[in-house]
Amino acid sequence: MKYIFTFFLLLFFSTNTFAQNNLKTFKPSKFFTPDLSSKTEKEIERQWELLKQKNLTDKENKELNKLLEKYGEVVTNVWEIEPSGCSWYCGGGNYKITASSELTSQNKNNYSAKSANDLSYKTAWVEGKKDSGIGEFLEYHFKNNSPRITTIIISNGYVKSDYAWKNNNRVKKLKLYINGEVFGILELEDSKANQYFEIGTFGHNKDGNDLVLKFEILGVYKGEKYDDTAITEIYFDGIDVH
Repeated sequence: MKYIFTFFLLLFFSTNTFAQNNLKTFKPSKFFTPDLSSKTEKEIERQWELLKQKNLTDKENKELNKLLEKYGEVVTNVWEIEPSGCSWYCGGGNYKITASSELTSQNKNNYSAKSANDLSYKTAWVEGKKDSGIGEFLEYHFKNNSPRITTIIISNGYVKSDYAWKNNNRVKKLKLYINGEVFGILELEDSKANQYFEIGTFGHNKDGNDLVLKFEILGVYKGEKYDDTAITEIYFDGIDVH
């Protein structure tokens, strides 16, 4: 009986390992590195200061035109991920986000799941386990009539500063579940750039239920100081808007 139990235990683990190793893997199709420098932050602030003024001098008009040419009117601050102009989020987006754990907030820093869902580079979700967070997850819920998703975009690690990014863990692999079923593995680069994953088209379930996307941490790039894993943002693009 003991040998039979051992055989089935080994079979179970070998089957699970084989299944995981044979999941479809996705690598980023493109990258975009946001400019979060203090110089850019000050220039955008100056642009909006000038836009609010009624009577500009010729010198100020020239300065404003130069800034508008560089940044455009829809950018309101350096931290926003999606400009205030129209995007997929005009008609799409999830209505709920949950996490398996969250690091306790410290001072003004909030590490809750909502911080990975606020379209801001200034905040991040940080898992709350004492280890590196393998197995912890974020889950996004979309109404079934929400525009469909074709692209997942991930801002990996705590990108608000070089210090925060290098000292905290970043995600190396995420297991993606769609409506409770394992779909594949997202393999992330150790980069501050936004990483775009083309996954197919999802949403508008025939059974009328919500679309639920779950992202489970499978592996990490180690931080230099803290064993906490951070994700600044997971956001989406797709179709059915306009």
